[in-house]
Amino acid sequence: MKRLPRPIADLISLWSGLIHHPRETLLNRCHHQWRGAGFIALVTVLVATHAPGFGVGSLIIVLLLGGPSWVLDIAGSVAHDLWEAGRIWQGVDCQCCGGPDDGDDDDTDPDEPADDGGLGLTDRDIENWLEGQSTPTRA
Repeated sequence: MKRLPRPIADLISLWSGLIHHPRETLLNRCHHQWRGAGFIALVTVLVATHAPGFGVGSLIIVLLLGGPSWVLDIAGSVAHDLWEAGRIWQGVDCQCCGGPDDGDDDDTDPDEPADDGGLGLTDRDIENWLEGQSTPTRA
């Protein structure tokens, strides 16, 4: 897929995701920019204003190209709202927003030791120290 143009590779990835992980793909689809709807709206305005080269037949082509993406965006938004309300897919996490808010404040792990400030060394300090160390060599 490295040689394909980005939009085509994205479409292949989207359809592959829908086949292999449909729930996660739909939940993530809610967070996209609605490109299909924007594409359809732009061409609709061009057809309505009688722009040269944009006849009524252009709408059919645009609906075939942008329609599936728009339908997935709408389905993703509905699924995401139902998922946030706790009505569907309880065990699935949205990769974009983490998960529905349960109302509890998430505390840090109580078993994690408290930060005592440490030595305050930076990466540069550690590199300088390592460069100054001699390494034993075999003769």
